[in-house]
Amino acid sequence: MSTHDKHLSVLDFKKEQRAKEIAELEAVKAKKQGQVEQQEQRLKELAPAVRNMEQLAAQFSDDPERILPEPGPLESAKSYREKKAKPLLAQIVKVLRSLYRAYVELKRKYERLQGDYGRAREGNERLSDRLQETKLENKALRGAVADFERVKRAFGPEEVERAVEDAKRREAQEREQKKAKRRFRRGAR
Repeated sequence: MSTHDKHLSVLDFKKEQRAKEIAELEAVKAKKQGQVEQQEQRLKELAPAVRNMEQLAAQFSDDPERILPEPGPLESAKSYREKKAKPLLAQIVKVLRSLYRAYVELKRKYERLQGDYGRAREGNERLSDRLQETKLENKALRGAVADFERVKRAFGPEEVERAVEDAKRREAQEREQKKAKRRFRRGAR
């Protein structure tokens, strides 16, 4: 197997790996999208309750006496406040706060999921772009391999292999010369 064929097989492997990564990201993206849609639906369901909560708070603050139960005929004002009014008001406040906390927590979770979904989508797009680049590189290398095979047929395989080996030796010598120059410059400082 020639070095060009090895390089192409490595690119094919990378292409397959990228395709697997994209498939995994698509699965994550679909899962996150489903979670986002689910949380969005829950937010839509809670939104009217929060609006009602705001209306109830506005009504309650306008005239709290209107929503309190009537005192009994022989009940004193202090007894009425302690036994009925305060517990009822405390219960209303507790319900309103818990509803509001649930809404805020759900909204935070929804925003986190949207962020996760966006990051998964961006990662998927980057991998898709990289896969396209790899496909183009693969196509160019296949063209180079075809050209190399044409040259081998035209000049003969032995002559081409000898030329390739000579070029490799020259490149190695050039690298060694550059290294020696760098060492010399470092030593001269």
